[in-house]
Amino acid sequence: MLDIGWTEVVTIVVLAVLVIGPKDLPKAMRTVARMIGKIKAMMREFQGNIDEMIKETELEEVKKQISSARTMDLNAKMQETIDPNREMDKALDFSEEAADFNKSMKESSSPVSGGDDVQAVESETTAQKNPPEKKS
Repeated sequence: MLDIGWTEVVTIVVLAVLVIGPKDLPKAMRTVARMIGKIKAMMREFQGNIDEMIKETELEEVKKQISSARTMDLNAKMQETIDPNREMDKALDFSEEAADFNKSMKESSSPVSGGDDVQAVESETTAQKNPPEKKS
């Protein structure tokens, strides 16, 4: 702890006996022990306060991360991660094809003039279903 060897301890004890005297040495040792105990208690309290401040700081950082995760637009983040250049959106955009299809469907469902074309198509489909029999 303080790197005091046995020789230093013996020297301190001999000086204490000579300076304080053997009669008052136990009182002095109790006083020193109490002071050391108070110093240790203050050090523990200080260390506890430092640890608490660190935990609060870390807790605030975690709270910030959680709040930022709550407000984050997950769909946009995934879109940005998967397709940053929006190439897949462009490739999968079928709005023009759908418009062309709708236009062609409207054109094909318009009334046919005379109705002869409809009968011709119907006769062709029935002929395909029932081919003529061969005569032997």
